[in-house]
Amino acid sequence: MKKIILVFSLVLGVFTSNAQDGAKALIKNSPFHFFDGTFNMSYEKAISNSKSLNFSGGFHLQDNSWSSEDGIGWTGELQLRKYLINFKKQKSVLSGVYVAPYIKGAYFRSEGEDWWYVQENGYYDENDLWIEEVGYYNSYSKEIKNIQGGLLMGAQLLFGNIISLEVFLGGGIQYSEVEGFNSDYYNTSNMKEYTGVIPRIGFNIGAAF
Repeated sequence: MKKIILVFSLVLGVFTSNAQDGAKALIKNSPFHFFDGTFNMSYEKAISNSKSLNFSGGFHLQDNSWSSEDGIGWTGELQLRKYLINFKKQKSVLSGVYVAPYIKGAYFRSEGEDWWYVQENGYYDENDLWIEEVGYYNSYSKEIKNIQGGLLMGAQLLFGNIISLEVFLGGGIQYSEVEGFNSDYYNTSNMKEYTGVIPRIGFNIGAAF
């Protein structure tokens, strides 16, 4: 029991120190990435009274029995944040409105099957039976590499200098290389494979560290 009380006191002391001195570092998670099968974490560290570095990385894993495609991959991103407006009621330099140039890289590998149609309109076979569709399954594998750079603008709010909530939006330019399956015909909406101007919007929740 004494050990539990000691550990609890140490943890409470760390958070109390952050609340008194102002948070200098945050660890955050992006809930939106879970819908894409990605676990994404970020670490932000103050480097001056108005600037910080924000590192983020994600691990993507998609292995669903209902899906025709399984995939694995990773992402990494670096931002240099400049806080233009600080919320005066909070001590931390990591609370306010910021702009941030960023650079991001990613790699994905996937495997799956697609149904290739040979006859779509149907026909009568030699037994006078109507055949709705004719085709076959085609197995494929592909690798996606992309790099992206751009500018974000966001706002971050700290509650008690402990819990952080952050929203951001912006955009940049992405260049992608796809090897293997020609996905341009089948997956034109896949942003991982897109080359061109790309929007960014997101939400993070975290805690002082």
